[in-house]
Amino acid sequence: MAQLFALVMECVFYAVIACFAVYVLLELRMVRVSGKVEGRRLSEIPLRPEGEQGQYPRVAVLLPVCNESGVIRRLVDAVCALEYPREQLEIAVLDDSTDVTSDLARSLVEERAAGGVNIRYLRRRSRRCSKAGNLSYGVGQIDAEFLAIFDADFVPPRDFLLKTIPCFRDPRLGFLQTGIDYENRNASFLTQFQAMEMGHQQFVTVGLSEEGNMASLSGSSCVWRRACMEAMGGWKAATATEDVDIGYKAQLGNWKYAYLKDVVSMSILPETVSAFRVQRERWGRGLIHSAFRHVGRMLRTKMPLMKRLHAVSMMFSSLLLASIYCLFLLSLPLTLFVQFEGAGFVLAALAFFALVAVWGFANLAGSPMWDDFAGGRGAVRMLPHVYAYVSLFLPMALYYFVGGIRAARGVFEEFNRTPKGGDEVCAQRPRIDAWLQRGEVFSLAYAVLTTVAGVATGNVVLLPISVTACLGFGMILVWGMRDGRERGSK
Repeated sequence: MAQLFALVMECVFYAVIACFAVYVLLELRMVRVSGKVEGRRLSEIPLRPEGEQGQYPRVAVLLPVCNESGVIRRLVDAVCALEYPREQLEIAVLDDSTDVTSDLARSLVEERAAGGVNIRYLRRRSRRCSKAGNLSYGVGQIDAEFLAIFDADFVPPRDFLLKTIPCFRDPRLGFLQTGIDYENRNASFLTQFQAMEMGHQQFVTVGLSEEGNMASLSGSSCVWRRACMEAMGGWKAATATEDVDIGYKAQLGNWKYAYLKDVVSMSILPETVSAFRVQRERWGRGLIHSAFRHVGRMLRTKMPLMKRLHAVSMMFSSLLLASIYCLFLLSLPLTLFVQFEGAGFVLAALAFFALVAVWGFANLAGSPMWDDFAGGRGAVRMLPHVYAYVSLFLPMALYYFVGGIRAARGVFEEFNRTPKGGDEVCAQRPRIDAWLQRGEVFSLAYAVLTTVAGVATGNVVLLPISVTACLGFGMILVWGMRDGRERGSK
């Protein structure tokens, strides 16, 4: 029985490494493609002459908000400053708030409307279906051909609509995504990590868009053709990531998408561990669920082999990250019950560590945030920072692992908003946050035990996993305690 158990663990270990190897190779390919187009700038696409009536399509800007008192004013100010013919533009604040945000939003709308801006305050009777339901309600109250969406923590550039709407001259273009930068990306190592990780994803999306591959796009700082949105049935609360869900449906429904990396909106990253972990658990839960919801249709859709490989890799990247936590959990029993005498297991482990190193450097090199992260350090001085960056993916793997388990148990619609800015420290912590924190404590203790076991038994092949986990979970817990002290002082 012990031998069978050890064999099963080894097979799982090999399977995860094999999947990770394919993922890394495909992502490196996209990094190379993205690098080729990185020097290109978005061509200026002028609108037709203003004298030609009917050439500016009607656009609605939707602002779904929920308890966003710290950022709503800057959002409304930025959107009201958008350059576009006033008679063809309507702005709608979709308020789902339960705090002072409602009064603030209403007064802002009244103030702007009195100044001649076509802006409305919309509030539904029920908050069912969270953000997806809020967006669906807003669309039902508005008549516009195109829908631009901004979350409360976003600030679009003034020429956002002038640079995005002309792209829809292609009748098959269903939606487009623009670039995102972060105002507080250098606030701490945690925000630098998030900016680097998401900056890398944007960089990879450049390559995916260039080749017409499937991509996972954000639900903010984007524009939808209303006909495409309605053909897909609108936003559904059946998943925690309603934006990814409808994006998959549109792409599999043969609608085109565009990614405009040079049209950049500013956003705000979570600065507390609590906000970060809750956000990533929701993302993991929604992304994993969305992948399984649409994988069947993706496999039935005709596409070249390389496009299919990229589609599978992209859709299941969150599941792969969750499986890395499984690999971490396997490290202790493998250390205790398997003698690493065969060359095969040792080579597989070394290959995995090499892949992680290559992937980590590709993450950093393929991110527009690299200069800020490097801070002028030389290659040698950067190594500890790169190692710390990679180590934080293990706590993130825990969050995605928990999200995947909750998705498997049918927890699809739970939506915990991510507080930003001044709201973070004072925000009420959802129950899942406490469970994730307990998971971090368990993981750190587990990593320490695995490290000790590896040294005691002499089975040190998997020691890099447990040592890296000690660093990653240790940093997260220390930062979490710091946040707790700040919360207590408020």
